[in-house]
Amino acid sequence: MKDYMINGIALVMCALFLSCSKYKSPDINQGIDDAVPQLYEDLYDPLKDNGQYNLPEMTIKPKRYWSVVEVLNVGSRNNIGESNEIRGLQYHLLAQSLAGLTNRAVQQGKSQIAVWLHDHAGRESYALSKQALGDMGISEQGMQSAIELARNDYGPSDGIKLQIKDLFDGYVLTDVTNNPESNIVASVASSVYNALIVDIRDKAKYDAAGYKMKYDARNKSTADAWKEFKTKVSNKALVVMPVQTGELRDFAITNNLFVVNINKRKENASAGQNLQVFEEILSWLVPGAPIYGWEQGIDESVFVNRASAKGHVWVPSDWTYNIPLTSLAYSQRQTSALAKVVNPQFIDWKKDKKFVSYYLSDGDNVQWMMNDFISDYYQNGDAAGMKMGFGIAASNLLQMAPSQFNNIFSKQHRDYTLIEALGGGYQYVDNFGIEESRTIRLTNLAKDVAQHMRQHRIKVLGLMAKDVKSAAAKEGYQAFIDANEQLEGLVVLQYSPYAGGKGDIIWLKNKQGYEIPVISIRYSLWNFGNVNHEREGTPAYISQKLAVDTDNKFSVIGVHAWSRFKDIGKGTDPLAENNDGDNNGASAAKLMSNHLGPDFETVNVQELIWRIRMNHSKEQTDRYLKTYY
Repeated sequence: MKDYMINGIALVMCALFLSCSKYKSPDINQGIDDAVPQLYEDLYDPLKDNGQYNLPEMTIKPKRYWSVVEVLNVGSRNNIGESNEIRGLQYHLLAQSLAGLTNRAVQQGKSQIAVWLHDHAGRESYALSKQALGDMGISEQGMQSAIELARNDYGPSDGIKLQIKDLFDGYVLTDVTNNPESNIVASVASSVYNALIVDIRDKAKYDAAGYKMKYDARNKSTADAWKEFKTKVSNKALVVMPVQTGELRDFAITNNLFVVNINKRKENASAGQNLQVFEEILSWLVPGAPIYGWEQGIDESVFVNRASAKGHVWVPSDWTYNIPLTSLAYSQRQTSALAKVVNPQFIDWKKDKKFVSYYLSDGDNVQWMMNDFISDYYQNGDAAGMKMGFGIAASNLLQMAPSQFNNIFSKQHRDYTLIEALGGGYQYVDNFGIEESRTIRLTNLAKDVAQHMRQHRIKVLGLMAKDVKSAAAKEGYQAFIDANEQLEGLVVLQYSPYAGGKGDIIWLKNKQGYEIPVISIRYSLWNFGNVNHEREGTPAYISQKLAVDTDNKFSVIGVHAWSRFKDIGKGTDPLAENNDGDNNGASAAKLMSNHLGPDFETVNVQELIWRIRMNHSKEQTDRYLKTYY
């Protein structure tokens, strides 16, 4: 209640005596007497398209959309013929290609009805995106299977042509059982030939329905597809997905993108890889083109490192659906969603504690933001108490799914810190663009990320580097600092280990002359099974390390999102928490907090940054804060 009263008084003072407009941060050389004090919460930019919206966008709105049964095993719809026909990857690819081609036809002005792949899991993110379609005046026509829509006749309704089978020129043939790469090839050929993806299993049905085979992918490889189609697809973005998957094909087809797999066999790097093809594609893409998806069964640095060196930002989004429609007209749908922030005027600087903040990993992962991030992590019952720092894929999510972006902001607890992760996607700041006009690529990326952060009042940036202390990493940090005078501080992870920076702080000046801290992760909570590593391990182990670490007045602890731990109370066994536990995210942070003594206090990442700045240079920080209420 006290905080609300203080903020309320500040707001009244601001309304009575100040203009309270959005403004630039003061220069360090600006005289205090000349500065116009402002409310700190008003330090953000108005919403505006300054060229920062750079992801593919479907801009033409349909009148209606079909919802398509889009699961791998349904088997209960007997009105479509053999129940087996609606099962497996074969059906999955058919449905994805049907959606991609139909939505592209809308964008081309050839149709007024789109296709939405039904979310049988009932996730809030997709429900909100469907609601957004309704808010735009786009109504749901009904639910059908992809087979029904591909083969049945439908009459018009209110002047809208509901039948979509006439939009397709034929089919591309796959054999996903005997040649896994045929589904990758078909994903590209589908776009080139405007043809549905049909597997050999179901070929006879589509022949009987009057479809003609436009391309035979059964014996083709991804390398073949690259040779045949590289001049017939767009180089403005790329989709990377494993063989034997169907996700993101609707997005790739709608936008006429190439699709590539790194491993020739799913999750089996030893069976051969397409690294040479991937390397050629990276050079073929337009400068800064985003890369969507992921690969499985391989060290992620293998492909992320190469994309980063070429100056391409990775957008982890492998199990994401309906991007053409979740992102429909996204540049026109932006709202002034603002992160809740700490007003440093109200921090109690007299406290003499060792301050600890927790930062949840993997916030760059868009598919996680669309799936169980909110339910299992963001609204974890321990998150508010642990004052969690949540990395979020802000710059990408606000374009790919504005409704879910707004949802995350609306549910932010006031004690959370929202952190832009990891600078517009996943890349390594120390090698980004090192082979392709690094200065230009860094400058452009930092500028776009700064626009997103400033317009949504995100004050903290998370980045990743191969070596967080290297000169190249510092050069990268400086680019982001130069682009954003509203940036309070950075938190950086090393790949790998995340805590490779050992908690060290690098100080770099922004363009106003103020020193900005670049804080490395001191330790990480990470379940490695029957072992702990030097700076990563269980809550009990890390708390013991922190207790004897003399240089730990300010510490950011990384929390590995996918690690779970067992609650052993005050037990000190350094490995026991790794066994049969279910505490992850904020609950893992709480286990560690419970091991720490009374000389430690948990604060959110924003408050930690301000305490670090005040401790480092009280005079400079006081000077800055005197311009705010």
